Amino acid sequence: MINSKWLELYLYIHSHIDDLPTEKLMEEQLNDKLMFLSAQFLDKKKQDKNQIDWLEHEAFTLVLSDVLQKTSFTSSTLSFLFETLMAAQLCQLAMSMINHHKKVLPEEDFKTKCGLVYQQLGDYDLAKAIFEEVLTLNNTNPMTHCHLGFTHLYLGNMEQAVDCFEESIEIAPDFVGGYQNLSGLYYQEGNFLQAVTYAEQAHLLDKKLISTYITAISSYLALGEKTKAEQWITAAFDNEVVSMELVRLAGISAHQNGRCEEAIEALDHYLSVNPSCFDVLNIRAHAKADIKDYTKLEPDLKQLLVFEPHDEWSLEQLFLCYFHTEQWSNAQIIMVELNKLSAHFKITHRELLNTMNKKLSLDILELS
Repeated sequence: MINSKWLELYLYIHSHIDDLPTEKLMEEQLNDKLMFLSAQFLDKKKQDKNQIDWLEHEAFTLVLSDVLQKTSFTSSTLSFLFETLMAAQLCQLAMSMINHHKKVLPEEDFKTKCGLVYQQLGDYDLAKAIFEEVLTLNNTNPMTHCHLGFTHLYLGNMEQAVDCFEESIEIAPDFVGGYQNLSGLYYQEGNFLQAVTYAEQAHLLDKKLISTYITAISSYLALGEKTKAEQWITAAFDNEVVSMELVRLAGISAHQNGRCEEAIEALDHYLSVNPSCFDVLNIRAHAKADIKDYTKLEPDLKQLLVFEPHDEWSLEQLFLCYFHTEQWSNAQIIMVELNKLSAHFKITHRELLNTMNKKLSLDILELS
């Protein structure tokens, strides 16, 4: 049986395009095609999940391709279908569909869509050539300049990408995409001042763009502008702009401003969705250490030490956790590891070690 995600995708497409087969008929065709492909290619002994996903992908592509070739479209429904298939990573199906219904689309639109397919498939040189050809047909579409700019980014041509994004703004000063793309580009390049400059301009045009807030907050945190970062976080929530990345940034900002409990709460929420994010786990551990919450800190440190078993900060904090929770033997073991890294730990924690040795001696006396 084919995975339900393919049927859900088909139902979504069907909800916007009426002249398509019923869900029941489509499910039968998909399962028949999947069985045919599985009989030819599936290694039943291994039951490889990636291979099964690929077979389902191929089954959906083959069946829907045949259905779409028999369906009539307007330019608007064809564009909706193209965007949906591209979002679902069904590039070949999207290309096949627009090639078959080429006459429905204006030449500029058709070529732009071809360029987007090649861009997503990773053929950036061909995508670049197509977008440049589109610009010979119409040089005043800011989105085409942005598409070409992204292709230059993928090719590592930063200066040409900047030129394209700046050209899109010059053509259409109210086109938010140009400012947004320049903001992201400069952030990736480490030019945080330029990044926030363009983020501010993008924000004036559209206060709902999540990426603008993320770039601005990240840039201000990198610049050490804590107050401005906080202002952007507040603005995001005031404008009901919410994402897990904003939650992460809010947690980092709270920690940098000394609000450790608030930071821990935000980072807890983020890690509940992204449990393997090492950087966030590290920040949460520092927040717990700052408030000396040793009981809850210990599990975080053990996770961090899996990634970096000889990290001095994590080992030292784990020693403190064991000391303050009276796990004397474990504390002693960690101190041995710390001494292998540096002799100063015995000096720094001499008083704690004396206390610990007394406790261990008392335990030995009681046992004897």
